[in-house]
Amino acid sequence: MTPSHAISVRRLADRWRWLPFTLAALGSNVVAASAPHGRREFAFDWSLSLDALQFSAAKGPHIGATALIGLLAVVATGRRRWPLAFLLTWLAAGLWEVGQTTVIGHTARLSDLAPDAIGALAGCAWGCCTAWLLQCGLDSLAPGGPPMRRAGP
Repeated sequence: MTPSHAISVRRLADRWRWLPFTLAALGSNVVAASAPHGRREFAFDWSLSLDALQFSAAKGPHIGATALIGLLAVVATGRRRWPLAFLLTWLAAGLWEVGQTTVIGHTARLSDLAPDAIGALAGCAWGCCTAWLLQCGLDSLAPGGPPMRRAGP
């Protein structure tokens, strides 16, 4: 493989690594905005009271979904750009709430961004740790440590 061919393959891989995150973010927003039971007038719950935050904090699906999208965002942006991955994930979650503002049976809440932030942070941490482990090599984690190197030339 020539050096120029290796560079072009690397650039292609850099572009393709955004695909899973993009599809997950767009697809989840399409699902959040879908209205199988029809639409209603615009409604958004701006409450950030303790009761609203406690209600939202118990939403496991929000945390799990944003964690998975956060993991895919780290794959897209790279381990060292995890703050960008977090912001992109939180933006996708915020768009869920905007999409739910007119959907019958869903309530768009500002307080739902709290569990979304927790899930996004957990997913970014998951992605960073996984990328670090892959970079370090799994053989260095084997029992007995990494293989011994010979001393000298």
